[in-house]
Amino acid sequence: MKINIILLAIFFIFFGCEKNNGISLALDWYPNSNHAGIYAALEEGYFDEENLNLEVYTPSDPTAIISSVASGRDEFGLSYAPDILQAQSVGLEIVSVLSIAQHPLNSIMTLRERKINSPKDLEGLKIGYPGIPSNKAMLETVLNSEGLTIDDVEILDVGFELVRALISGSVDAIIGAYWTHESIVMDLQGFEVDVMRLEEWGVPDYYELVLIVNKDFLVNNDSEVEKMISAFSKGYEYAINHPEDSINSIIKIAGKEIVEEDVEQKGIKLLIPIWSDSIKFGYQDLQKWEETYNWMKKNEFLENDFNINDFIYTKYSNQ
Repeated sequence: MKINIILLAIFFIFFGCEKNNGISLALDWYPNSNHAGIYAALEEGYFDEENLNLEVYTPSDPTAIISSVASGRDEFGLSYAPDILQAQSVGLEIVSVLSIAQHPLNSIMTLRERKINSPKDLEGLKIGYPGIPSNKAMLETVLNSEGLTIDDVEILDVGFELVRALISGSVDAIIGAYWTHESIVMDLQGFEVDVMRLEEWGVPDYYELVLIVNKDFLVNNDSEVEKMISAFSKGYEYAINHPEDSINSIIKIAGKEIVEEDVEQKGIKLLIPIWSDSIKFGYQDLQKWEETYNWMKKNEFLENDFNINDFIYTKYSNQ
């Protein structure tokens, strides 16, 4: 099955948005513990030290981040390895400059009371996802691992409302939910959940979160990219060593109404080993990228072949 990407059509969502005179970073989701290093860098002044006027925001459409960066509306963005590979296969002008989460955080979640323990148990059920193309690709691989196909389930786009869709009974399972976040949210609400880790059911051990940059911006502003990577990395190093303080930075900057402190304080403790499980923070292993690329190519999730070395920039992150 081929995934048809419509990212180019979404460019126009961003054209009417106002932007400051600095550089902008589009987050992949609402501010949460996975962004602790970014907000720590803002609070500690690491971007200011590099003379970077950085705007951080969450787009209204989570599927449009790559196209926003490729179009030049945003210089930087956060996305996921499979989506980045899909974008490269249709020629979008982005480059990966830093890895953040070294392993998949995405998962399939079900309410424990439903006793759904393996992909085989999903047959005939409704599965909610956030509209991100790679989630369907991963779900298909998980189903294939036990002899099912994507046609054996019903897929519903529930946007950001993954938790609400599951606990309300609108869907029987969700994919696109982080085992470092949504599982905690539901547990604190009194709902026990079961988690299927995707890499345990045939999906490669891919980079969950990646910092991408507009290709033209990188070519013309290499020193600015170096400064961004430096400040960004310092922020995550601070968050690894000061987890509670970095969550407080998110709350202070993004607002208490956005950030669930009890959830994020628990989540960051799960994330720190995922951030730091590498030679150094941000390191990009070309072999890991190749494995993800080969999986997507084998399963016909890419529109066209390409050289992965053309979009992975390791000048500063691998030093």
